[in-house]
Amino acid sequence: MKKTLLLLIALLLLVNTAFAQEGMPFYEQVNAPKEGDAKELSAYAEFTPDNNKKNIFRMTDRDYDTRFKTKGITINLKEPVYGLYICFDDDPKAWRITEHTTTRTKNTSVIESPYLHQFVKLNGATQLRIEPVENKKEWFAIKEIFLFAEGNLPRYVQTWEEPKQKNDIMVFFAHPDDEMLFFGGLIPTYAGELNKDMVAVVLTPSNKLRKSELLNALWTAGLKTYPEFGPFNDKWSNKLDKAYKYFGKKKVRSYVTELFRKYKPDTVFTHDINGEYGHGMHRMCADAAMLAFDNAADPQKYPESAATYGTFEVQKLYIHLYPENQREFDWDKPLEYFDGLTGFQVAQAGYFCHTSQHRYEQFSVEPRDSKYSCYLFGLAKERQQ
Repeated sequence: MKKTLLLLIALLLLVNTAFAQEGMPFYEQVNAPKEGDAKELSAYAEFTPDNNKKNIFRMTDRDYDTRFKTKGITINLKEPVYGLYICFDDDPKAWRITEHTTTRTKNTSVIESPYLHQFVKLNGATQLRIEPVENKKEWFAIKEIFLFAEGNLPRYVQTWEEPKQKNDIMVFFAHPDDEMLFFGGLIPTYAGELNKDMVAVVLTPSNKLRKSELLNALWTAGLKTYPEFGPFNDKWSNKLDKAYKYFGKKKVRSYVTELFRKYKPDTVFTHDINGEYGHGMHRMCADAAMLAFDNAADPQKYPESAATYGTFEVQKLYIHLYPENQREFDWDKPLEYFDGLTGFQVAQAGYFCHTSQHRYEQFSVEPRDSKYSCYLFGLAKERQQ
């Protein structure tokens, strides 16, 4: 028995060490509670769904791979709640929240935000009623609910904003997790530390779980504007032509040209032309971005989006690992916004949010001396002044 216990302890130590190596300490540091943060009340709430309570724990298990489907839910608390942070499983439609306070005040609000993860400020309610507005309730499945007492919002609570109509930087990548693996400290440095206007675009968002993981990662890395989720499904290929065949070359190139016109970034960062380790979707991002650099400025190319957004001249296009005009970015500077963590360390914290991908042991945020170094980009195109 004693030997078994010692083996278990040793195993736990190994597991903890493995988590530490994958960036767990950095994630904890980025999202560490601060003095004055609001108390989280979910553990003290009574949840009463319209349908049976089977699997109701899924709303508070902090596992974004589980969900609780319901027609509506009533929440009772012993102390007033001033904030609701809710994470939906599917793109939300209009939903209604009704508050009842200790003074018997009733307040009803209809929320029409399209964001998967939403925060709603409340008025000290002790009972909440949450339900979809429309009769069709199939979409109304909740991944996570967080309830807060009065105080400052913890750093992990996402209060998204719409991207600006004119941006400093666009980071354009194929899959959720690529933005950390291959772009490293780009988002932490420019969006978090330097507060640049940045929009993130993921070409193939994959599935509902990976959308939530991406939101958690981007927010951890300091981005405050909601990302653009592309309309394409992830498919494996190791050739550019095969990747294009899945969706249609014209459709992809038109979409990327429209992105450049819609968000008007001065600078764009995207994947390696060889797809890093050869992924066709990565190659397609780079190829379409190279063409869109010129197409976005030409009113004769894809005139529909030109009519909607106007033409636009991107000033610089950086391609990961591009061999010409190379620049090694410094992701090792301590960042004040992240309490002294470096951009690389914050990227590791961001990748920790992509929990569904941790089973692929070959993936990690690519260090400076790696074949796929997240520090190294080449200026593939630059607008001549």
